[in-house]
Amino acid sequence: MKLIGRDKELAIVREHLRVGKNLVVFGVKGVGKSALVTEALQNAPNALYCADTATLKTACESLLTQLNLTVAEADNVARKRAILKATARKNCCFIFDHVGWVSPKLSSFLENIQESHPMIVVTRSIAWSDMGHLRMILWDFDQLELASLSHAATLQVLRAQIKRLNLSVPDRERFEADVLRIAGHNLHVLMELCQQAASGKYVFGKYLSTQLLDLDRRIKELHLR
Repeated sequence: MKLIGRDKELAIVREHLRVGKNLVVFGVKGVGKSALVTEALQNAPNALYCADTATLKTACESLLTQLNLTVAEADNVARKRAILKATARKNCCFIFDHVGWVSPKLSSFLENIQESHPMIVVTRSIAWSDMGHLRMILWDFDQLELASLSHAATLQVLRAQIKRLNLSVPDRERFEADVLRIAGHNLHVLMELCQQAASGKYVFGKYLSTQLLDLDRRIKELHLR
């Protein structure tokens, strides 16, 4: 689905990819950071996208998949060496998504990459307490903070999602109002509610339908914690 209300931010990310400049993209959960970056990557064949930067292991495994590499030894040192060797002379940009608190080992690996390649880091916060050791290497990174979309743009996203999923909603105005009330400006929750609605378990036009959608979402979140 085409990004809505992010033309300026999309242009910034694409320009950084084009010229090879470091960038950190940050904003609250569900504001659309990953959607923005993955859209920018559509025209960036030299970009290496790391979808899971939670730990050194997950980051290495994600990059090895991107590089179509396999490592016989199941240890992080071997994984790191394989990645650094494979990209040593490549003209590429690394994109690290879902970056949280960074451990010293993961930070060291990212520093090794940053010495020879531009990077884009996607995270919720650039505060020291939230980023950990990675904050030390961001001194030469441009910053792009994603603010929440306006009400009009969020409604446009919701309507595009309803159309894409071919949702049949008899009382459309009520459904839209309820979903926007529940999701706020969190696009992730908005998309999830629409996906649940598309499952066909709910009878729309009744007030309880969106209440049950939200209840299911909250129960699912509790099970994942």
